[in-house]
Amino acid sequence: MGRLWSREHLVRRIDRYYLLAAAAKIPEIRQWYIGQARYYRRLLAPVVAL
Repeated sequence: MGRLWSREHLVRRIDRYYLLAAAAKIPEIRQWYIGQARYYRRLLAPVVAL
């Protein structure tokens, strides 16, 4: 990945994917958005809050 993202950026991205999942009407797309949110949540775990 090579980029360092702030904790706030990752939280906003996670929230955005969950909102998109809630609005998705096709189950496959909903699952993809949820998968993306979970991926970024795993990236968020080791990020230290300043």
